[in-house]
Amino acid sequence: MSDEFPAICDNCCGPDRHIKMMRQANGEECKVCTRPFTVFRWNPNNGTNKSKKTIICMTCARARNCCQSCMLDITYGIPLEIRDTALKMAGLEHALGIKSSNTSRNREVKAIMADKQEAKYNSEDKNVNKSKDPGELARDILLKLAEKLNGNTNTLVKKAPKSSKITKKSDLVNIKSTDISKILSKLPLGGLFLIPETMAELTSFFLFGFSDDIPQYVISDFCNKFGKIKSLTIVHRAKCGYVTFTTRKAAESFATAILDNGLNKNTGTPGLLVLDNKYPVRVSWAKPKPLGATNEECHKLSLVVTKVMKQLAEKDKLFEDQKINKKVKNNKRPIDLIENSSNNESSQAYKASRPDFEL
Repeated sequence: MSDEFPAICDNCCGPDRHIKMMRQANGEECKVCTRPFTVFRWNPNNGTNKSKKTIICMTCARARNCCQSCMLDITYGIPLEIRDTALKMAGLEHALGIKSSNTSRNREVKAIMADKQEAKYNSEDKNVNKSKDPGELARDILLKLAEKLNGNTNTLVKKAPKSSKITKKSDLVNIKSTDISKILSKLPLGGLFLIPETMAELTSFFLFGFSDDIPQYVISDFCNKFGKIKSLTIVHRAKCGYVTFTTRKAAESFATAILDNGLNKNTGTPGLLVLDNKYPVRVSWAKPKPLGATNEECHKLSLVVTKVMKQLAEKDKLFEDQKINKKVKNNKRPIDLIENSSNNESSQAYKASRPDFEL
């Protein structure tokens, strides 16, 4: 079994694509099989200084299809107990070739079973499960579980997240009765996008107005063009989030690129950019603030954000119309003078020498 790279999920890796790991051969004993294994340590760069490490060996992680750090299902991000119970209830416990947890308390038995499992994996070149239909059914079940438990699908699953529409009357009543005035008072929904010279330490932006089906990597890929990201928080249900750069220079480069993209002639509104040619996003300088703790708060915040996006679009259109009308008015003045002078010349009266003379 190769220990060159660990099996860890996206949440444990963090938003940064390039992370530095420290590898320690036989650093600790596996929490499952008690054998010594290669330990990896890294900093996920998610805004906290807390580092992560692998706690189980690769063999146990592969047998359970789980992350070596958080021990959640590496594909769907759900607890192993819930996953195994759901598959067992559906009669598909062996559909994906996933082994159930070892309940033995004997350290030697655990180590022997893990050795046999590792030898089996090393000798296998093909998947044990040759039947496709049970595997597909099991994946559908786990995908639905992941949506219910996590609120959205994992980034490894190639499926778009569902729209968060509220259909029940009770949910509508809860949303109407939810007060988010304190949250809105701290959000710069109508702020300017000019670079603040008085706040030299500010390196973060408030992003809002994007669609709830926008992939997070679209935002992170665009931001990574201007410098290293310290943290990226995207709340799809609320249609807003924050991005923080590590340096002020990267933040100013990000702001300058938005100001120069040709969509921000009106500097009296938050900056506008279009990601992937189909996702409009508004941007304002701001320090990260809470964006709602409950589903009702997030959904009501998304309604406010949608309304603000329409108002900002109307302001930009009005600004463009006023600018065009002013330009047309300025261009008409010399033409009017020429027309008036030509009309005066054509209206000159001539005196005839005789009464019956005709021109």
